[in-house]
Amino acid sequence: MTAHATEDTLPPDVVDSAVQWLVHLWSGTATDADRAQWQAWRAAHPLHERAWQRIEATDARLRAPLGSDLAATALAHGRKAAPSRRRALAGIAGLAFAGAAAWSVSDSLPWQAWTAETRTAKGEQRDMLLPDGTRLLLNTDTAIDIAYDSALRRVLLRQGEVLITTAPDAMPEPRPFVVDTPAGRLRALGTRFGVRHGADTRIAVFEGAVEARSSAGAVLRIDAGEAARLSRTQALPDGPAGEGPGWNEGVLVASDMPLDAFVAELRRYRPGLITLSPEVAGLRLSGVFPLNDTDRILQSLVQVLPVRIHVPMRYWVRIGPA
Repeated sequence: MTAHATEDTLPPDVVDSAVQWLVHLWSGTATDADRAQWQAWRAAHPLHERAWQRIEATDARLRAPLGSDLAATALAHGRKAAPSRRRALAGIAGLAFAGAAAWSVSDSLPWQAWTAETRTAKGEQRDMLLPDGTRLLLNTDTAIDIAYDSALRRVLLRQGEVLITTAPDAMPEPRPFVVDTPAGRLRALGTRFGVRHGADTRIAVFEGAVEARSSAGAVLRIDAGEAARLSRTQALPDGPAGEGPGWNEGVLVASDMPLDAFVAELRRYRPGLITLSPEVAGLRLSGVFPLNDTDRILQSLVQVLPVRIHVPMRYWVRIGPA
């Protein structure tokens, strides 16, 4: 590794290593062992950590996914790129900014969630039975921590979505069951409910009831059949809960859904980036789509809508007019 680096530049080999880690972690295929190696790389040298901190700072400013060469540019601060790298940079930078409107804040890289105790990759689901008999079903790209003690049964939802069926506590003094998210706390009142955290927290109650309390202290009771949204300052009703989330049965259900909303859901299950042309964003579709085969879902769009699918590079799918 190059020893010398000024305050505003980083050695090329450090830049390249940081970029490779970013791309691998962003791809959605990284394992727990990969994340442990990434953490070890960061700790191995101060320049490694400085490179990674610069990537995080750039992400916070842009609030959009970084392609590999876009990240390299942020790290290098003007280092001259090779012609092939410049060409890739132009394409990826254009992709990042052109597609930014199609990505929500929750789609940006989940830095804190990478170190969570339990997590699922994109497209993965996991069924967990907790010691008290409570059952958790984790949806795609979800990260949680479990914190049970003598006074409280607590689940911390860092990101993603979980379906919870609580069990009565067998302790002499039954402990409350709560779910904490960045928006606030949910207290289960003998219930089956779903929680999804992105830009805010959405709660759908299917049995029993849930008490939602925002970080600022706003309180709302959500009964069976109801849904609500929780932000740091508010707890507000959000219509009916529906019969169930659908994903727990392995399907994505669309009922007269705009294509842009459908693609926003599909992004949660497919690694990489899907961009959508504004010309087709308002098209509507209905159907039940198998989540275990996102390629098949994309192919089905071509069959039912006047759209065209183009794959310019790995992890990038473009949907435009036919």
